[in-house]
Amino acid sequence: QAIQWMIADMSVRLEAARCLTYKAATLQDAGQKFTLEASQAKLYASEVARFCIDRAMQIHGGYGFIGEFSPIEKLYRDQRVLEIYEGTSEIQRLVIAGMVIGAR
Repeated sequence: QAIQWMIADMSVRLEAARCLTYKAATLQDAGQKFTLEASQAKLYASEVARFCIDRAMQIHGGYGFIGEFSPIEKLYRDQRVLEIYEGTSEIQRLVIAGMVIGAR
């Protein structure tokens, strides 16, 4: 049951990240401002990636990380780049907070 809950949590978070990403893309396609939405999507999607990879490692145990044919350890390393590339999570938080506070 615990594994099912982890999978359910991953599914919900992935869908939320997908929705944020689609919203930013839709605004961009419409020629509207999308900086806030893009920062929200990038921040949340990179954190969801870390969450899901961590849960996948828990599900697969030690073999999930050190197994010769396991893609999880590579995903674990590659995921860190997602949080750094095009602005760290901290920078994304500053952008989001600045835009939200500035909107008031």
